[in-house]
Amino acid sequence: MKYTLMVLALLAPLTAAASLGETEAEPEPNAFVQSVRELHRGPPVQQTRNIANVETRWFTLKLDHFNAANKATWKDRVLINEDHFTAGSPIFIYLGGEWEIEPSAITSGLWVDIAKEHNGSLIYTEHRFFGKSFPITPLSTKNLKYQSAQQALADVVNIIKILKQEDKYKDSKVLVSGCSYSASMATWIRKLYPDVILGSWASSAPLQAKVDFADFMEVVGQSFKQLGGQYCYDLINNATSYYQQLFERGRGAKAKKELNLCANFDAKSKQDRWQIFSTIANVFAGLAQYQKPGNYDLPKYCSVLRSFSDDDAEALSLFVQWQLGYPKCLSVTYQGTISYYKWAKNNYEDDTGLPWIYQTCSEFGWFQSSGSLNQPFGSSFPATLYTDTCHDVFSRNYTLNHIEANIAATNAEFKGIDIDVKNVYWTQGGLDPWSKVGAGEAQGATIIPQASHCSDLGAISLNDSPVLMASKLKLKQLVKDWLAQ
Repeated sequence: MKYTLMVLALLAPLTAAASLGETEAEPEPNAFVQSVRELHRGPPVQQTRNIANVETRWFTLKLDHFNAANKATWKDRVLINEDHFTAGSPIFIYLGGEWEIEPSAITSGLWVDIAKEHNGSLIYTEHRFFGKSFPITPLSTKNLKYQSAQQALADVVNIIKILKQEDKYKDSKVLVSGCSYSASMATWIRKLYPDVILGSWASSAPLQAKVDFADFMEVVGQSFKQLGGQYCYDLINNATSYYQQLFERGRGAKAKKELNLCANFDAKSKQDRWQIFSTIANVFAGLAQYQKPGNYDLPKYCSVLRSFSDDDAEALSLFVQWQLGYPKCLSVTYQGTISYYKWAKNNYEDDTGLPWIYQTCSEFGWFQSSGSLNQPFGSSFPATLYTDTCHDVFSRNYTLNHIEANIAATNAEFKGIDIDVKNVYWTQGGLDPWSKVGAGEAQGATIIPQASHCSDLGAISLNDSPVLMASKLKLKQLVKDWLAQ
């Protein structure tokens, strides 16, 4: 699919951190890292037929907003679309999350259409340490202490303050929206800065930090069962059980061969075994996370899965290799993952995912494990896989107790799903794995049946389900109500 070229006006060069000089050789591609990265890619690119003038600006911000003695600054990238803006009209901000920002989010989609109705300016902020917005390098544990939700929220607030120094924006009201983690931010920024942010739309916002996020794979399994069919769920379950039993019965060499694992995979290493089963689960989770029921995505994938072989185990192995781009062999060693993330501390420009891994260790957890019996991916990837990664990549200080304390501090700070905040509209997909740590009907969220993650960002369409259509119309009315306040 080709998308219309957006006109970008670069006003300033990126001036974050010193150059690296010679870089180390990149470690071999790691399927586990690839699968995790896929789960945290940016929201779906919005299709557009309109040429928009999207301007790129760089805003000078403090490295540490909460330490007056630290005078260091950096430049954050922001995209701006003023095609429909008139002076004094509202500012509609789309918050960037753990991805690189790109123009389509502020040139097409529901938020864009609402902004047009109010002659609004559309702003897309890039989260610190993602995309091209690095406040400090290298990405050592010492430097990553500046990577936090609180610092990122303060970045946005200060961008707004800078904008409001311009005459055309000085009287503009501000609304924000976000998807996934940036929807969490949309919730928290309204709570912490109600004098700055008038209202927020939070699509698929995880709010409750937790270490062992076993519920995630439960919903992935439900998605394949409900939309793909019982046969598809059973195929995945049978194949996973088969490979798990091979390893448990000392037949790891056979499993290694049938799964096309690279020679350095150690069948006797529990951490290597955790990684291959987590990678398999992540591949299916990535499909479930952004499926669209109207497109019959999961039924189609299940048909492809079955078509690879009449043998369940062989079909699953070939399907996973297909999804990962048919590598010569699957590299999923634990030490390979650790080596990659350590390499990424000095080689960070190609979406390594390291800053997000750091945030999960230091703030959120959300480690997607096999801890539930109600899913088809076996029992061979505990949350310990991720807590060990925190320890081995960042610091010996990242013990389980330390990580649990970090997660408890996040929930104490933001109040999890019990957050008391007004003028926030939460939307969730009924089959979104992240919904298990998000606002539900009890908190006033709109649940869209069969939909998954960030499923409601597109413009209103005749193809929308009745609930999806009603939710979009409700948001439009809420924005009118908020702006009238």
